[in-house]
Amino acid sequence: MNAHARSNLLAVLLLALFAFAGLRAFVPPQQPLRGASAAAAVAAASAALPAGAADEYLNYNMTGEYTPFMIIGYFGLTTFLTAFAFGSYLILTKLKIIERTNSAERNELSSTEPLNYVPK
Repeated sequence: MNAHARSNLLAVLLLALFAFAGLRAFVPPQQPLRGASAAAAVAAASAALPAGAADEYLNYNMTGEYTPFMIIGYFGLTTFLTAFAFGSYLILTKLKIIERTNSAERNELSSTEPLNYVPK
């Protein structure tokens, strides 16, 4: 059996598996309610609902107003991320994973090396 036929067989088997799993996900419908049982079901469903819901004001922060939570969160997050980036830089330079070069060294290297320079 060649590779193309095996890949087709695998695709057909996976499709059959997904189809079987999809058919098992659906359950048969229940029998419709008739007579007194329907009236009892409607009464039970309506009794479970509350008489009225409280109309509370939700504190929605995306309306354009500045809140103390938003201001503290902004400065706290940016301070933390800046400190994290700087600490990562210090660790990487200490472990010699990246090297620090000043702008004079960088300009000197770029002006003396041709574009196709490969170090030996």
